[in-house]
Amino acid sequence: MRRPSSSILFIYALFVSLLAYAYRDLYDLLVIGLINLVLGVMYGYRYKLLWLLLILGLWGTFINAYTVSNTGSIVVDWGWITIREGALTATAAIFMRLLSIVGATLFFIGNSTPSELVRSLVSELRIPKGLAFSISYALRLIPLMKKDYEEIRIARLERGYRRIPYLPNDLKSFLLPLLSIAYERAVWAGIAVELKGFRLRKVRYRKIRIRVPEIIVFALLAIQVIVPLMF
Repeated sequence: MRRPSSSILFIYALFVSLLAYAYRDLYDLLVIGLINLVLGVMYGYRYKLLWLLLILGLWGTFINAYTVSNTGSIVVDWGWITIREGALTATAAIFMRLLSIVGATLFFIGNSTPSELVRSLVSELRIPKGLAFSISYALRLIPLMKKDYEEIRIARLERGYRRIPYLPNDLKSFLLPLLSIAYERAVWAGIAVELKGFRLRKVRYRKIRIRVPEIIVFALLAIQVIVPLMF
């Protein structure tokens, strides 16, 4: 079976992100979180960097919830650490939102290539070329950032730092070089495409073809809307 259209996958990921912010009930968030977790594992298991960022997001979410929403009945009482029901509920709700967005994104990028994405967004959805190129370039950066991540991790080990950052100071020393390298690449990539006459290229518009793969994507989206409304 052929892959769904990149435009349909983009709409799917965008709509799931909107649902993740619209839903407030934990069980509703659990539905879309688990569905997109399965899709993300099936199609995006090789993007280890995004999974690592998701795990770090869980840790940061818990710290924030423990600071702000640690109310209600006591669940864990361990010395000076007291974890209450409110902190766990807030952590679960926010993490389900992150899981939905990351899972839908992995489903999207696992079935698309950057070149297909640019063509689909511009010719089918009529998104401006500059915006479509930015989204496509973000996908191209993922494997490059994975290589940078491995190099930074080796450098951290040689300097005596932890292999995996989990404290705020460790995270800062890890993310700053990663983001600075990505920013420099993005600047020079933008200059290169402008020199090649990117803005002068003509666009041929076409209609989106709805076939079996696209219908399956819409069915997955409908489940995530209908099931929370039913229960």
